[in-house]
Amino acid sequence: MTSDQQINFQIPPTLAAGRYPLVVRSLDRRASSTQSVVTISKVAPVVFMDEKNNAMIYHADGKLVTKDNPANRDEPLSILATGMGVTKGGRVTAGEPSPSNPLAVTGTVNVYFGSPQYKQSEMIVEWSGLEPGLIGVYRINIRVPGFHSRGNALPVTIRVGGVLSPSSGPTVPVVAVD
Repeated sequence: MTSDQQINFQIPPTLAAGRYPLVVRSLDRRASSTQSVVTISKVAPVVFMDEKNNAMIYHADGKLVTKDNPANRDEPLSILATGMGVTKGGRVTAGEPSPSNPLAVTGTVNVYFGSPQYKQSEMIVEWSGLEPGLIGVYRINIRVPGFHSRGNALPVTIRVGGVLSPSSGPTVPVVAVD
């Protein structure tokens, strides 16, 4: 997807970590950007969020978790994210939707609602992998444990391969938990 303000693209899953030149070309405008060098990492997890910085976390009924509709203990939730790295199982092909049979699953993922330094911030991860039918979108299925942090704007962090998603700056994803 492209617009005047944004370009969504998929980094081929077979591309090795490293530094690569990047040039953006507009066929319609017959123009090219200046070359930039971008760094590609094995993992760079990011939680998707809406315009209010609510993490894209959904209840089982498909409704977004918000201050008015918070997450609750033992409730199944789904998080949408990207940058979680290479998967196992289903074959992933660049530019093609993720497979549904077999599923493309990730390695170990940790999810935190609140500071990752506190045990009560860690959620129970039940499954994580690429969302079937989408390109580059991962889904993490979790449950809120009985002993958990509560609040209206807890920062949401995921850890993959020892790398944490961004937890500071002007746009940090948050979640409400009762």
